[in-house]
Amino acid sequence: MNINRPASNKPASGDESGNGSSGRSFETDLAAAEFEALLDATVDAIVVSDSKGFVIRFNKAAEQMFGYSSDEVIGKSLNQVVKGAGAVNHDNYVTRYVTTGVKKIIGVGREVLATRRDGSTFPAALSVGEARLNGRVRFVGLMRDLSEEKRIQKEALQHREQMMHTSRLTTMGEMAAAVAHEVNQPLSAIATYTAACVRLLNQDGDHREDVTEALKEIGAQAHRAGEVIQRMRHFTRSRAFERTTANIEGMIHAILPLAELDASANKVTLAIHMEKNLPDLTLDAVQIQQVILNLLRNGVDAMIETPAAERQLQLKVYMETPEMMRFDISDQGHGVSEDVRKKLFTPFFTTKELGMGMGLAICRSIINAHRGKLEYLNNPTSGATFFFTLPTNVVSGDDIEPED
Repeated sequence: MNINRPASNKPASGDESGNGSSGRSFETDLAAAEFEALLDATVDAIVVSDSKGFVIRFNKAAEQMFGYSSDEVIGKSLNQVVKGAGAVNHDNYVTRYVTTGVKKIIGVGREVLATRRDGSTFPAALSVGEARLNGRVRFVGLMRDLSEEKRIQKEALQHREQMMHTSRLTTMGEMAAAVAHEVNQPLSAIATYTAACVRLLNQDGDHREDVTEALKEIGAQAHRAGEVIQRMRHFTRSRAFERTTANIEGMIHAILPLAELDASANKVTLAIHMEKNLPDLTLDAVQIQQVILNLLRNGVDAMIETPAAERQLQLKVYMETPEMMRFDISDQGHGVSEDVRKKLFTPFFTTKELGMGMGLAICRSIINAHRGKLEYLNNPTSGATFFFTLPTNVVSGDDIEPED
């Protein structure tokens, strides 16, 4: 907006009468009034400070946000108003810019932790602009309270974690028959050996060695059943998002017994092929295990009508490029039809009779959150291959630290 418009050649009248100089003065005053009205009308807090960090303007939104009146703030140091680490860093940035000309925050939005008058803190988005005129410098800071946005993000994250937990429980529910069979075998063995011990103890003679061997078998079978239950508990427990450095081979071997149980119960041959010397990845191991187990489970389901001799399921892990690791899950089932193709990753769409319809949608959201891609293709002969990629240098937005 040009606040110094040339005086009009139209005859002056009323308050606008007089020479060109008085006309320009009126226009300047009007522009200043408009600017003040604009400051007070905006919903974002606006704080204007000079090159030394003293407050010059403090709009109504800033008053509401921080709990100070403008009269209490004008002329004071910005750090006295916007307290906390965010304010200290902001002051350091401005001082550095004035003395060196190096921009750290000018024209760049960032998130800070601001402090209200009552001492409570809140997250705020801060962007700073610069105004120069006749050698004088002013800094205009725009701030927006992110408290509600953060609350919504937190609720969305909790909802996402609940859906993932439900999906894991559903996967275990689908594998319940296989798990029950695996646990039932050692329990039956324990019952058998226990009965044998009782018989031996009731008989005459020294049967110490036989009883000892039977007790060893009871312990081994109990350990076997406990391992299955422990794997289930680890996989299905409710947990928060946790990203760590993980060994891929170890991560897959941890869920392999569960996958093999399901495959064996459905007369499916499961083959695992992992490239040697795979690099460790920074990821949420349980979530990636959830994706792998879900895709393997889908592969088993896809081969229910396939002759038992042809039920081949394969997991292949290899480096697609030096920057990208790829996981292929291939089955010999019915493949993906044209009707299903368009809705495959749509939430609540399922081809399973008792399916929830969230498995693939959740899998894709997990892989997307890890900055990878989940896709599929039909095999040339029969079946389909679902595959996903993970970058070797995954960094989440939460892991990025602001510059000092």
